Amino acid sequence: MSLELYLAFLAATLILCVVPGPVVTYLVATGIRQGPRDALIGLAGSTSALTIHMVLVVAGLAPLLAALGGWADVLKLIGAAYLVWLGISAWRAPVEHDDAIAAASPRIRPAVLYRRGLFISLTNPKTLAFYAAFFPQFIDPAHAAMPQLVLLAVSFVLLGAISDGTYAVAAGRLAPYLRNPRAQFLRNKITGLVLAGTGLALALARR
Repeated sequence: MSLELYLAFLAATLILCVVPGPVVTYLVATGIRQGPRDALIGLAGSTSALTIHMVLVVAGLAPLLAALGGWADVLKLIGAAYLVWLGISAWRAPVEHDDAIAAASPRIRPAVLYRRGLFISLTNPKTLAFYAAFFPQFIDPAHAAMPQLVLLAVSFVLLGAISDGTYAVAAGRLAPYLRNPRAQFLRNKITGLVLAGTGLALALARR
């Protein structure tokens, strides 16, 4: 793919990664109660789940994009519409207490912290569908899809780990803001705007 397309992917990924979600909430709560080191153990679990998702996405999307040929742009437009729908849903989401915060009690064993991070990330029902909608937007149809998907997947995992790791290490400072109901409301609005804006921008870029 072109450097411009790859840089656009990195920019969009970075914006999406820094918006707090369930994994960040869990890592922040763990960091407050047990320190940054234990939060990073939870990060190892969530990153393992993200890697599993990436393997599944690359294995499934590469043959699909190859089979679609010229119809791949239709799939990409459907994916862009799905991102907009996710954005609207996030905007309208109610403010709730995160179960992940309550789950992160003090003095939990490292193996349990790892499993919780793995479980929280792995069981998000929207995750695979989101990746399947997001990744094809940055695939250059003039080149083989598999190498591009592998590059995007590895980059996504690295950026996700860096972003979530930053939250984990800085948990003590960030937690009072992230757990505040007003902050949750703001988070929902920002998430909605980012997702819907990304979907619209990608759709318009194809016209």
